[in-house]
Amino acid sequence: MPAQSYSEILISAIKNISVSQNEKLERAAEIIKKVIAADGLVHVFGCGHSHLLAEESFYRAGGLACINPIFYEPLMLHESAVLSSSLEKKPGLADSLLKRMPLESRDALICISTSGLNAVPVEFAMGAKKLCIPVIGISSDAYLQQYPERPHLQQVCDLCIDNQAPRGDACLDIPGLDTMMAPVSTITGCYIINSIFARAARLALAEGIAVPVFKSGNIPGGREFNSRLISRYQCRVKCL
Repeated sequence: MPAQSYSEILISAIKNISVSQNEKLERAAEIIKKVIAADGLVHVFGCGHSHLLAEESFYRAGGLACINPIFYEPLMLHESAVLSSSLEKKPGLADSLLKRMPLESRDALICISTSGLNAVPVEFAMGAKKLCIPVIGISSDAYLQQYPERPHLQQVCDLCIDNQAPRGDACLDIPGLDTMMAPVSTITGCYIINSIFARAARLALAEGIAVPVFKSGNIPGGREFNSRLISRYQCRVKCL
């Protein structure tokens, strides 16, 4: 059945990431550990469905509290999905976004683009690097040779982790349907980003560095615990 095939593909992709991308995951965790140690912020940015990883990493039980998701609504899906697809390819838009962001040298950026080819995430990563902000990319190596004349996210980040998504993202070939179904990138992206944060927490704690992590607001004491973290970051994280 397609559902069984889908689970097998996803499990295989996650296993492949854990092995083939292990060194990059460790390097990314070291970057995030330094942000935690410096009381900085981890900014997370993506366009279209890639923005879901910014949602995933922000203000959730078991997640780092020092996350600043970059939500620019025209590049998301709820205002106009068609416009979002057009705008993410627009050169120069990233520069205007960067000017609004409270980026500091103690921070880091995680930039997500499965194709790695759209102008906005590529230029956003380049702009952050010019500000001496370390940049971690999440993209798919399957697109590296598609348009070799254009800069790819892999080429402009300090490191870029392969999310194992095939070209076109969808992975299931269903008999009778001429279009592939069932995307890969969101699920593997969630695995990557949470793996980085968990590894960073272990590194920080091993050095005696406190790690700010939200609890569930639905367990005893969770809301009170979280309120202290909210007070700590609210002045720097616009969405809190």
